[in-house]
Amino acid sequence: MHLPESDSLVANARSLLSSRQDLAWLGTRDPRLELILATSGLAFEKSTTQPPPALSLLLREPVRIRLRDHLRSNPSPSVQSLMDAIPLPPLPPLLPAQSPGGQPLEAILLLTAHLVDTSAFTPTVAGDIKILTQESLSDRSLRPLQPCLLSLLSLARRYEYDSLRKLLITIDSLPALHWLSDQIRAPSEPADLLLTATLWAGPASRLARLPPTPTHPWKSLSTAIAQGQGAVELLVQRHCPVLTHQFPFPTQFFPFVFRWEKPLLLLRALLLLAGSWFIILGLWRWLPIPNPQSPGPWGVLPRLLQTILLAFLLGAALEPAWLHPNPLPRYRLSLAQPSSQAKITQPKGNAMDLTNLITLAVFLGLQIAVYRICLRRIRQIEKGPGDTNLKLRLLENEDNLFDAGLYVGIAGTATALVLQVIGLIQPSLLAAYASNLFGIAGVAIIKIFHVRALKQRLLVPPEKN
Repeated sequence: MHLPESDSLVANARSLLSSRQDLAWLGTRDPRLELILATSGLAFEKSTTQPPPALSLLLREPVRIRLRDHLRSNPSPSVQSLMDAIPLPPLPPLLPAQSPGGQPLEAILLLTAHLVDTSAFTPTVAGDIKILTQESLSDRSLRPLQPCLLSLLSLARRYEYDSLRKLLITIDSLPALHWLSDQIRAPSEPADLLLTATLWAGPASRLARLPPTPTHPWKSLSTAIAQGQGAVELLVQRHCPVLTHQFPFPTQFFPFVFRWEKPLLLLRALLLLAGSWFIILGLWRWLPIPNPQSPGPWGVLPRLLQTILLAFLLGAALEPAWLHPNPLPRYRLSLAQPSSQAKITQPKGNAMDLTNLITLAVFLGLQIAVYRICLRRIRQIEKGPGDTNLKLRLLENEDNLFDAGLYVGIAGTATALVLQVIGLIQPSLLAAYASNLFGIAGVAIIKIFHVRALKQRLLVPPEKN
């Protein structure tokens, strides 16, 4: 993980393990297992240099024999139920525990009984295991319990005994257990990263909500771990990568920033609105079309809407993660689990993706701009020189300008469809056809409420009504 002082830490750990052979198998002190290792002769072997995975430890036949005899004398009903489940037939691909090739199933059943006996599971997980064990005994098959056993098998294959115990105490439900085992089933998956993050960030179910990336799934988590426990907690809370700054910034200001986060976000929004207002104001004054003498009742509203849309787009541009499409799902090939438990579901977001909202905002902003241009041209014709016939001819000549909203709407729809095909925005028919809808509505408003009203005023002057 490239942590600071990691090389010296590894050297000190190897020195300790070479001098303390009683810790070399378990990684910690456990009087019950130490007695079993001593009676099986395993504690006197000097070949190990680091604690092996818990499953490798229990695959040795002397250890399983001693542990089975020890658990048989245990008065706990939960332990005895798991011991009674050893002869039950499993579903493929597992082989029966008492047949050749069934050592992994027997080992994981014995390990589960030992962990239940030593209170290594949380009360919720221990209660669920007890219920599944009773269902297996009633069905005379390991089918109800097998998904849980497969998950524990995956964990015991990657973690040594001490790390396994510390990890299990943070797993608060069976869905969290299944999710964590799915993440580390392949040898290339970062078991150490998940262990460290789970110990720092609390329940393992919080890690399931982290946003994955298709190329480097655990890069954000690895970077946060290198920054410390606070960075991991921040990553789990915010569900977005923790970035490092390239310029010196006093770290004593960070608590202040997080304490006043919402007021600062409000101030940021107000500054964006103020800056967008001045940009829109300067843009319309820069245009060569003269301002109308009377802006009318709708003069401020389009400018205000453009200001809000521009502020939204500027805020989205400053948040590059908003513009990235959701990553493709990472498909896995795992063992069949006929009685699969409920899995952790990702939290449901909004009905519309944020990129689609930005696309709608762009289309609406373009239609408002076209509307204002058409409205200015109408007022320019009305206030300009010439008689009634000339103004009517000018209105007919500008008919293509008044249909510009339709052209912009069709172009926006085609652009949105192209962006969806190449993957820049999420597929959405609403985002694709909203541009056409805005164009139709804009042209209808221009021709019905403005062009038709102006023709009515020219043909029938107000003094003749």
